[in-house]
Amino acid sequence: MNDKYVIEIKKRSWYEWLMWAVWLFVQIVIVQNAVASRAELEPRAALISWIAFFALLIAGGVVWFMRRSR
Repeated sequence: MNDKYVIEIKKRSWYEWLMWAVWLFVQIVIVQNAVASRAELEPRAALISWIAFFALLIAGGVVWFMRRSR
């Protein structure tokens, strides 16, 4: 058998898990705010919320991409 491929699970510290949980919570709150603003016919508030959502989504992706090779 060839053991060429090995899956390695890296442990993360508690504060990294906490920061990812906070990031996810903020994302959920922003999406809820954007949807509610659109339902209340507030297009400017909805647009600002969607921009904030995508900015934080991209920032989270960049952080994940940069830290994955650690």
